[in-house]
Amino acid sequence: MNRFLLSFAVLGWGAISACQPTTPTATETPTNKPTIAAAPSSEANFDEALYRFANPDVMKLIEQGKYKSGLDHYTQVGQTAKNPDGGDYESFFFGTEGNDTVQGFGKGKHAHFSGVAFEIVPKKDDPIPLKPKSLGKGEKDVLVGTTEGGNEFVLGSFKTSVSPKAEPFYVGQGDADYAQVQNFKPATDSILLAGQPNQYKFAPKDGNVQILTTSGDLVAIIEGTDKLQVEEVMKDLDVFTVK
Repeated sequence: MNRFLLSFAVLGWGAISACQPTTPTATETPTNKPTIAAAPSSEANFDEALYRFANPDVMKLIEQGKYKSGLDHYTQVGQTAKNPDGGDYESFFFGTEGNDTVQGFGKGKHAHFSGVAFEIVPKKDDPIPLKPKSLGKGEKDVLVGTTEGGNEFVLGSFKTSVSPKAEPFYVGQGDADYAQVQNFKPATDSILLAGQPNQYKFAPKDGNVQILTTSGDLVAIIEGTDKLQVEEVMKDLDVFTVK
């Protein structure tokens, strides 16, 4: 992680304000069960506002007329090029408050996925002014990572001044709400969860891993692996990662 959070911590108020006018929302899948999206829908899941916010040099390039949008920048160069600091560009593929198939595209080394949308809440004293628009309760989302690069699957919120409590997603309706994670690569990918490791169980089943709360509420099914290990615990944000 955890560049998903740390990348915001180095940005200033100007970057937040600049990103506010454009906040596209992903297209909600109008079915009871999520289905794998085609390529055009994967572009709809691209979070323009967060891409501009996490990669402040992109805003300048757009203002200079070199690119039409953050999506245009990511498609042409962002998925493979280095940013001015020598790091990788962050990309974000997020869903909505309904059932979604969130499918990434490209070769970005730091792509982030969530079936829940996040919003930027302008606040001068908070370097990470993000909060979820929902907690995934009642939703069934499919998160399809890229086959190249590195993916982080966000399955919970983290503590900020605008979202003071870290909360898990997909909790409240047992097995009726969860995320199904596809294309997970243990060597390069990670999963972000709210709270502490002792609040969850990781149960192998049919060649996959189920992530459940200790009370047995299904949070996610991780396809293609039969075990997960705790990678990093961030107590100040009340989150941790597994892979």
